[in-house]
Amino acid sequence: MTEREVDPRTVASGLVTGLANHQIFVPGTNRRNRLFVMLPGTDAPPRIYRLIARTGAQEGYHAIGLAYPNEDAIASVCGNSSRPDCSGEVRNEILTGQDTSPLVSVNRVNSIIGRLIELIAFLDRSFPSEGWGQYLVSGQPDWSRIAIAGHSQGAGLAGFLGKEVRLLRIGMFSGPNDPGPAAGQAALWTARPNITPAGDQFGFTHTADPLAPIAVSSGNWVGIGLGAFGGQVSVDGRSPPFDGSRQLVTSAPPNPNPTGPTASPQHGAPAVDSVTPIAADGQPLFRPVWVHMLFAP
Repeated sequence: MTEREVDPRTVASGLVTGLANHQIFVPGTNRRNRLFVMLPGTDAPPRIYRLIARTGAQEGYHAIGLAYPNEDAIASVCGNSSRPDCSGEVRNEILTGQDTSPLVSVNRVNSIIGRLIELIAFLDRSFPSEGWGQYLVSGQPDWSRIAIAGHSQGAGLAGFLGKEVRLLRIGMFSGPNDPGPAAGQAALWTARPNITPAGDQFGFTHTADPLAPIAVSSGNWVGIGLGAFGGQVSVDGRSPPFDGSRQLVTSAPPNPNPTGPTASPQHGAPAVDSVTPIAADGQPLFRPVWVHMLFAP
């Protein structure tokens, strides 16, 4: 495969935040004409999720680790808000650039969808033989060819996008951690009708995650509709399809020799390069889980 980094400021003017380099992965000869997009967690750069993006490219997907305005955690932004759907309003604005929340200021060019459109167009102009242009139709993403995953803050954004468009697959790692209007309730936005069917959405988290507790993440997964496919199922020592569940969990120890900093080893283990466990063959332990969630035929 081919790997490269792209400075967002070379792609679009007017960017004011989320300026870490985009990560780009081009599959070799096994191209499946599908795109994978990975959304980082709070204040995290795309480069710390290269293992899962490489897995996508190895499975024939073009892959992008997308930088976006992620400096502030949704829980912090909405912590003192009395707005019942605060997290949904904030996520909508970060995704679309529409003015849906008074607590953030994200315009179209800085939004996730705006950045994705501009990046795909830039890659198509710069590398016309690589096939990026197929992911835009009339200047808009061809969502039917795109799988989206996110970690932590990115998990909620991936889940929210599934309420708006029909994606190939959605993967939610270590989240969403959005609180509901009362203790023990799912975030209000999770009850919106799914455009991407719940059967094409998956959650995956660590049972000991201290930053996005499993009870909160699972409650939001159930709110989205993943409970229709059964309860939480551990992937440890097992192979897909994990009893058909869309709520996948692990208790596996994170990498005992982290290759970089992390806010929490358990929080990062499902997807972050530095702490995700590595199997005896040198491959990420969760590679079969990632493929099952996002890249299976």
